[in-house]
Amino acid sequence: MNHLLDLAMAVIISPRQALREITNEEKLKEGFILWIFVVFLLSLSLFQEGPGLVVQFLMLVLCMGAALLVHSAVIDYISGFWGGMGTARGITAGFMAASLPMAFSVFFTFLSVMGADVLSGIGSFVVFIWSFYLDVTAIGENYRFRPGKSFLIALTPYVLLVVFLIALMAIGVAAAVEGIANMQDVQSIESVIQQM
Repeated sequence: MNHLLDLAMAVIISPRQALREITNEEKLKEGFILWIFVVFLLSLSLFQEGPGLVVQFLMLVLCMGAALLVHSAVIDYISGFWGGMGTARGITAGFMAASLPMAFSVFFTFLSVMGADVLSGIGSFVVFIWSFYLDVTAIGENYRFRPGKSFLIALTPYVLLVVFLIALMAIGVAAAVEGIANMQDVQSIESVIQQM
């Protein structure tokens, strides 16, 4: 337990060294414990009346766990394509440990509830940037990339997601235009508008 606390402190104080140890030694157990602690704190901060704390915690574990695995797989594939020398286990452990700053977002959620939305927004943005920096560092340490290459690889999944969403919208617009172009008369257009 003492080693885990030292590792958590090292992620905050000297992230490059801590993430090098976590990714190169594939410390999945330690990364998982840090990650599940963060998820628990997030579920406490997002708790609302309804299904209960346990159900919300389990749903958050499932959603965030699936996102973590997909993100790790995409980064591992892209990094391997660019000549990276790391492992999927290493990057998954690194991403789990890199989620540690999200534990601080609990304070900003409470600030938002108390009415300090500006401070909450600034704090959440800082936590997001800090987590992204740790992700970039984990990529660099696991795959032995320089910071610039790690940054570009960290951005790639988000760029791909935006391209996918734009393509999906373009297909939707094209289908709507095609449907309107194939309407035979003005009455069918009026009936469609009235149904909306």
